[in-house]
Formats: sequence, structure tokens, C-alpha cells
Amino acid sequence: MTLSNKGQLNKGLINRYFGASTSFWFVLVSLLVMISLQVIDSQSLRYQQDWFQQAEVWRVITGHWIHFNWQHLTLNGLGLILCIAIARPAWSIGRWVVYNLLLAIGISMLFTWLNPELGWYVGYSGVLFGLFLLAAFKLFKTERIIALLLGIAVCIKVALEQISSVNITTSDFIGVPVIIDAHFYGLLLAVAIQLAFALGNQVYTIVKTVELGK
Repeated sequence: MTLSNKGQLNKGLINRYFGASTSFWFVLVSLLVMISLQVIDSQSLRYQQDWFQQAEVWRVITGHWIHFNWQHLTLNGLGLILCIAIARPAWSIGRWVVYNLLLAIGISMLFTWLNPELGWYVGYSGVLFGLFLLAAFKLFKTERIIALLLGIAVCIKVALEQISSVNITTSDFIGVPVIIDAHFYGLLLAVAIQLAFALGNQVYTIVKTVELGK
């Protein structure tokens, strides 16, 4: 096998299991960023309820990229890899970044408005649940059964967290209570983002059609 053939084979494997090379690189960089941030003082980066009063705006984003401990980071890192392996979303790097920013900022805003009792928060899981659902929306265009199963599974997991009296989270493993509202907010925001992008595409199509008709 030539070097050229080996390169094509490696690229094919990446595209097969990670959806697109951009997804692979985003996951790789994301994991490296999370690992790097883990060795930094988390208290200066975690989300805190008084971020607005203290003018510490960065916390609404950075709080979702740091974790309580290495077990917490490992679970979310594996979850991100699983999302890419199952759904293979062929998103550009730009779309990856936009989705992550919208989900992180949105969850933090909802914490501020709806969870005033929450002193602080760290973890990627809220963003991750949103990404799972957005990836399922994307996958629905080509593989509807897998997309439906993925979407339903994620929604059932979050619903059970909200209504079940039994602990079905990973809190025992990571050693800190899981903020289940983050998962719920991630799903709500994913639906809102999907609707907003779909509406934007429709408006763009109508505008271009009108322009071509002139």
C-alpha cells in the first residue's frame, strides 16, 4: 500500500466515524482545551450566579468548558466522541463554534433567570445534550430511523431526570450533584436554534427568489 493510499484510507476512516474531518478536528481541539483548562484554577472560570454584578462575562462561556474533576471531564469527553461517532454531523468549524457558543450562553442565561439558587456550575453536559439533539436533526435528513432513536433516547433521558425520584445521573461517579436543568435547557435551546436556522434559511430562500424574479 502506497503512502497516498494510506492517507486516503485514514481520511476515509475519519469521515466514516466522525462524520467529517471538521468534526474530528473540532472534537480534538475541544478535548485539548478542556484538558488545558482543567489544570487552571477553576474558580476563576466557572459559571457563577453573580457574574453580571461582578462584570465577569467570560464565565457564561468558560463555565461549560471546565469540569469538577477528571472523571467529570472524561465522561463529557467520551460523550462528545460518542455524539460524533453516532450522528456524524457534517458541520463546518464555524457552525460547531456557533452552536457551542449559543448553547453555552443560552444555558447560562437560563441559569441566571430561572435558577437563582444556583451558586456556581461547571461542565459541558448541558451543551453536549444540545449538540446531540442538533446532530439528530441534521441526521434526520439522511438516516431517519437512527436520528429518531437518538433524539428520542436523549429526550427520554432528560425527561426521566426531571420526573424520576431515582437518581439516574452520574453524580455518584463524579462526586458532585448533577445540575439536571442544564440538560433540559440544552434540549430547549437546541430546538430553538434549529427553528431559528430553519426560519433563516426560508427567509433567505424567499429573498433570493424575489431578487431573481426582478
